[in-house]
Amino acid sequence: MAIATPGISGSLGEGNGVPDLLQLLGSGATGAILLALGERSLRTNELATQVPGYGPRTVYRYVSSLVELGVVGRDEEPGVPSKVVYRLTDPCGTELYGLVDLYSKMALPEERDVPHAWRPLKLLGDLWSSGMFEELNVAACTATELAALDHRLSFHQVRRRIDLYLIDEIIREAINGSRQRHYELTIQAREAMALVVGLASWRERYVEPEGAPGLTRTETLSVLRAVLPLVVLPEHVGKSLNLTVTPPSPSDIDALEVLRVEVDLNGRLCESADTVHSADVWGCGEIADWIEALLNGASNGIEVDDGDPTLLEAALQGMHKALWERPGIQASEL
Repeated sequence: MAIATPGISGSLGEGNGVPDLLQLLGSGATGAILLALGERSLRTNELATQVPGYGPRTVYRYVSSLVELGVVGRDEEPGVPSKVVYRLTDPCGTELYGLVDLYSKMALPEERDVPHAWRPLKLLGDLWSSGMFEELNVAACTATELAALDHRLSFHQVRRRIDLYLIDEIIREAINGSRQRHYELTIQAREAMALVVGLASWRERYVEPEGAPGLTRTETLSVLRAVLPLVVLPEHVGKSLNLTVTPPSPSDIDALEVLRVEVDLNGRLCESADTVHSADVWGCGEIADWIEALLNGASNGIEVDDGDPTLLEAALQGMHKALWERPGIQASEL
């Protein structure tokens, strides 16, 4: 299934990955259309009036993308002239609406249907697909370092994107005493991993072939790496844990990447470069197991190697709470 996705420049591209979905949801009227159709089916003119700030042609263009994706159904009622009615498909469209509605309540302004309210998602998708998200996920970077990545963007294009990311608080300037400006991910960008894992779970059911995961191993590790700093475990100060994503094939075991995590003196989880000391516990699971743990707080699929299982359980619960249990929001709404 291909998704027509407006990119950062406004052109249409093809893809069905999480970055493409983020850009689709954050582009133009897409998010507002989903919220409007979540209330009830709407005729063409009704839909246009329910999405303020956009002309009818713009609304029709974006709803057509959702029809191509299979999220929205288009029905023609007989008559002269005939009438077109748009509705969410069930369960594909209704489940995506539920996820988007919950996330928007947590992260977007109260006026969720105003123009540009959804733009941070578009920018996050662009940051992710360019490889800059992962680079910033590891450490603060300068514009020059971000421009040197293999994304075929010029320094001027990267500089322009940085300005947009700063405006919508996807990144911020890091305070590190350096003369050069360094940039790092914001808390908002890290909390947006809630939507990423939700989209991954949705993709697994409705986009990917049966049995295929909604994220890649690299993307799963990126999500874990992004969420870890949001967790505080003061009762486990000084401890460490290793997290791994099981390769899809035993032949890939040599490519196994270990995410080494330590609980610092403030109780925060942070990535560690220490490869010498043994961890207090190992947690290993398949991609779907990690998505489930982050989405629902369930850790049944995560295998615990010899060590302290309470540390791993606390870390998993902490990551889930950081993403979904925010004031006034119930994770069970998903």
